[in-house]
Amino acid sequence: MTVTETPPQADVEEGAAALYEGDENPARGNWSGRLDFMMSTLGYAVGLGNVWRFPYLCYQNGGGAFLVPYFIILLLLGMPCFLLELVVGQFSAMSPIVGYRNYAPALKGMGFAMVVANAISTCNFTIVIAWCLYYMYLSMTAELPWQHCNNDFNTPACFNRVEYDRCRTENGNSSWWVYGHGQCITNRSLADQLLVNETIRPEQRVSAPEEYLEREVLKLSSGIGHLGDIQLGPAIAVLCTWLVVCATLSKGIKSSGKVVYFTVIFPYVVLVVLFARGITLPGAMDGVRYYMSPDFSRLGDVRTWELAASQTLFSLSAGSGGLITLASYNRFNNNVFRDTLVVCIGNSITSVFAGFAIFSSLGFLAHELGVPVSEVVTSGSGLAFVAYPELVTHLPVSPLWACLFFLMCFTLGIDSHFGGVENVISSILDVFPRLRARKTWVVVAVCGVLFCGSLVNTTQGGRHVVDLLDYYIAGRPVLLFCFLELILLYYVYGFERLLEHLETMTGYRPGPRLAAHISVLYGTVAPLLVGVIMVTSWTSFRPYESGGYVYPLWANVVGCSFLALCILPLPIGAVYNVVVEQEGSLLNRIRSSLTPTEEWFSHSKRIINRQRQAKTNGRQDGDTSTEHEHK
Repeated sequence: MTVTETPPQADVEEGAAALYEGDENPARGNWSGRLDFMMSTLGYAVGLGNVWRFPYLCYQNGGGAFLVPYFIILLLLGMPCFLLELVVGQFSAMSPIVGYRNYAPALKGMGFAMVVANAISTCNFTIVIAWCLYYMYLSMTAELPWQHCNNDFNTPACFNRVEYDRCRTENGNSSWWVYGHGQCITNRSLADQLLVNETIRPEQRVSAPEEYLEREVLKLSSGIGHLGDIQLGPAIAVLCTWLVVCATLSKGIKSSGKVVYFTVIFPYVVLVVLFARGITLPGAMDGVRYYMSPDFSRLGDVRTWELAASQTLFSLSAGSGGLITLASYNRFNNNVFRDTLVVCIGNSITSVFAGFAIFSSLGFLAHELGVPVSEVVTSGSGLAFVAYPELVTHLPVSPLWACLFFLMCFTLGIDSHFGGVENVISSILDVFPRLRARKTWVVVAVCGVLFCGSLVNTTQGGRHVVDLLDYYIAGRPVLLFCFLELILLYYVYGFERLLEHLETMTGYRPGPRLAAHISVLYGTVAPLLVGVIMVTSWTSFRPYESGGYVYPLWANVVGCSFLALCILPLPIGAVYNVVVEQEGSLLNRIRSSLTPTEEWFSHSKRIINRQRQAKTNGRQDGDTSTEHEHK
């Protein structure tokens, strides 16, 4: 079939202007350079989880032995899913909603579900980035505010190991003394006044940074049923976070592609500095040994492989639609093989190296406190806002190290935010092309709505909301989306088509033997791995509880409602397309709903025709010049 020339703006609906003259895609624009996309994708993939979750998982699941399942899963599952989403985005030059609608009309709901889940997760995660920004501001002082237990908000359980050891050394058994309120008390009347009758027992101790976080920064309420007041400090930090996102994305990928050069590179600089400083501290090697000491017996535990697979998918941000959106701004002939290798391997190396930087510092903290490394190891917000803040109080020039650490955390989080919000914005503009001329206002509106949604997390009960939504929507929808992507690619769209698209875009087609191995990977291994993890995740579902606090029934109903909001667009979109939009018998309707539309191929046809025309013009120019030379 002869492919006819498509007008340069054939993909622009009536009323939508060509805003990016000179780009390969004049309606949507392209990255200014190949590095812009690679850096943006690396920033989107490398996030706080690489620093505060992977090292803890590695330590808990066999140390160095955990790297075996981690890299196997990366090769068999992470890279295939990552490459698939880049191909979908780059080939269609559309975000998930329109891209999947054209890919197979029955999937129009999957793109919408991806964007909804992505918007809710992004909105929920904003508060964590805001905490990093707020703590960086709090660190700009001569003495860190969480360093001591002598503040009005501290309780008798507040414990400072250095002051406790000094109190015990100075008084010993020679005189009466107790330790409470973070101070050594040798006066019985003062002890009675402070209601301290005996030294707090180890199981009752709470570190000064933990009390500062919960009682001063968050003013944490007793439960999700008591949201309380909005806390001014975190609320201002949330506002500043959204202002940064809005300013960066308001001019499109041309501006965000340049900002990421700083936000991606800076965390690596800080990690190197933290590692160089941490590895020279006393006890650092004890922390490294805890981190990497291999326990190969854990390889026989299915749970270890499950955690490796989930960490791989989540750290690469597969299944959220963001990779499709970022790749949709690529030029058609961009080398997606190279990008997949660089980003996936770079993401994994970052995780492993971050573990050395963090655990060398935790080893020093354990040495200073005189406790085993296992007692100071934690993950998530406990590492970022409790363990590390306590660590820096033992370092000279502690405010400097605190500022560097929290600025690193902020840049790690804001990078992922850029990709998530861009996914929402691009989807809106692709569905309503007329709005592209007013993109700045669309960005402002989206950021404003998401900011308002983020404010609930700045209340006194906001942390309970964050934990609840994270439990329900952070993992399960993503696993379902990845599973459907793999199944539909191989068994509905066709693996041979994928190879043709890759050859068209990159000029490379795997040989028969390699293609056969890749076919087994996409058709059997990867879907099986995701399916097992997904089934395990759903069958192990329980009403959420955290730290002994059992969330009420109504809260779990709210969590399930948000989960349903992320998943129901899938079946609703499929049924609507088959019943309402398709014609003919039921079998023909289903067949048509799973067949790519002409719009799916329009971008590739236009680019190929343009390239052919350029070659033809080049040959004609060459023939003309040769004729002149002969004359």
